[in-house]
Amino acid sequence: MIRRGAAMTGILALVLTAAAVARAEPPPGPDAIDDYPVAEGFFRPGPPPNYHVFFRTPDGLFCGIGPNGGPIGCDGVPLDAPSGTNQTFLTSGGPAEYRYSPTPSFTREDVDVLPAGHRLENWGASCGVGHQGTVTCKTYGGHGFTISSVYGVLW
Repeated sequence: MIRRGAAMTGILALVLTAAAVARAEPPPGPDAIDDYPVAEGFFRPGPPPNYHVFFRTPDGLFCGIGPNGGPIGCDGVPLDAPSGTNQTFLTSGGPAEYRYSPTPSFTREDVDVLPAGHRLENWGASCGVGHQGTVTCKTYGGHGFTISSVYGVLW
């Protein structure tokens, strides 16, 4: 019985380790947004020079892309995000994360909706809205995220 328990513990540890490693890798197809056309519209609020890009998704999520690789993120998280988080956040220095922010960082009420099948770019970082309602953002160093209302993948 002890050997079986030890074996099960070892298998569980291996599965959890593999899951953690898999989560750090981009999901299949995040580069698909590179093929989307760049959207035209009002995405740079504020007086020039304004180096930040902000957008709304068709389902009402607010997101933004800072210059030179970030910060990039959305003021919202999917249902599978950890409790107490309200923001999906990314910089070029590391993998994306869910975090708590006391104030919205990426919400600008007067910006246009980024249509499905389109992307925005800002000095090395990009975000696109997929046809299934996902938002994919990526930046330097191979880091990024894909989120929907129910799930997210961070890398």
